[in-house]
Amino acid sequence: MLTIQESYQKLIKSKEFKKNGSLCSLFFTSDIDDIEKSSWQIDFYNKESDTITSYVVNKNIEVNQDSEIFKEEATKIEDFKIEDVKIDFREALKTAEDLLKKNKEEATKIIVMLQKQNNISWNISFITKIFNIINIRIDAVNGKILEEKKIPLLEFKK
Repeated sequence: MLTIQESYQKLIKSKEFKKNGSLCSLFFTSDIDDIEKSSWQIDFYNKESDTITSYVVNKNIEVNQDSEIFKEEATKIEDFKIEDVKIDFREALKTAEDLLKKNKEEATKIIVMLQKQNNISWNISFITKIFNIINIRIDAVNGKILEEKKIPLLEFKK
């Protein structure tokens, strides 16, 4: 798996990159055993059209242009610069895995998002073998844990 900086540099130097909008998030989801095979999806927000262009960066770059945004009307999409991220994914993952062990849980899937909501943060969610979601938000500048939640998946059934 490429780092976020490597993926970002590969994207902005590519012919597929449209230079349209500003960086608003990075994302991937994976089985826990396949993290190393995962690719970053890098999203750019276009304020004028209120849409997102997504790029999946692997050997080739896949482009999904001008997608609608699923957000509440009042939610503001915040942009950030990749250089402002001081805590890389590996470091954030280690912190998240430590919390997973503290909860005596074993993950089967992982969902990761890097975005700015007041501050740039890693939002890491694990789906566990006993059907819980362990969600951890980690400040991407200083590494502090901002929030941690444990939610039974069966709670969503109600």
